[in-house]
Amino acid sequence: MDDQKSFNYSISHKNKMLVVSFTGEEMGSVVVPALEACRQEILSKEEVRQVVFYFQNIDRISSEALASFAQLQRDIRAKPADLRLCSLKGALREKLVRMGMVRSLEVTEDLKSALLSFPRAA
Repeated sequence: MDDQKSFNYSISHKNKMLVVSFTGEEMGSVVVPALEACRQEILSKEEVRQVVFYFQNIDRISSEALASFAQLQRDIRAKPADLRLCSLKGALREKLVRMGMVRSLEVTEDLKSALLSFPRAA
C-alpha cells in the first residue's frame, strides 16, 4: 500500500488545454480522493476544451479507482471537451479498451501525439 501513497497528479494549463499528469505505480482505492480533487479542479476551468491524461509509470488501476476515473472521463466529455490519454502501458491500455473504459480513438502513444491529435482552433 505504501506505493499507492506515491501516486500524484499535476495539471498544466495553457490556453484552452489541460495536461493532467498521473505519476506513481498504481491507482488504487487510496487515490480516489485525489481523483475527485482532480475532477473538481478540471471542471472548475470552464474555458478548457482539450484535456490530455498523461500516464507516467502507472501499471495498474484498481476497481475502486476505475469508477472514479470513469466518472472523471464522463464529466470531461460532457463539458464538452476533447479527451486524449497517452503513455498507457500495453497491458493496462488493452484492459481499459477491452472493458470499454476508454475509447480507442482517444488513446495515443505519447504526449506529443496527444497534443497534435486535437483539431486546430479557428
